[in-house]
Amino acid sequence: MPVRRSDTVPTATLHRWQNRAQKQLATFLAHGAQADLPPLMWTLATSGALTGEADSLSYTPEGQRAAVEQWAAHVGATVTTRTTSDGREELYAGWKIGKGVDEVGGCFRATIFADDEEDA
Repeated sequence: MPVRRSDTVPTATLHRWQNRAQKQLATFLAHGAQADLPPLMWTLATSGALTGEADSLSYTPEGQRAAVEQWAAHVGATVTTRTTSDGREELYAGWKIGKGVDEVGGCFRATIFADDEEDA
């Protein structure tokens, strides 16, 4: 059986990483409101990684693209796009903020389904 990261990293370290990311999320929420950025659905991983997703329930396909692009521009990240074999368009913008032990990382993303384009 493979060893999972949470089995090799002390629990106190995982909590510290999540706490750092939670503080970054609070900063994102404040900056997002101040800069009138589109709200995202946020996920905080055990590793402390933050994911902000522009989901298809809240946004049109164009709105999803705009949300990812605006958040990426806010932190200086580059958006990459790929189309899957089943026609989904996946947008991804990875980012890191801080240095050394204070670094927090994550991504902004969206998955746009081919059928969503026709309904937009």
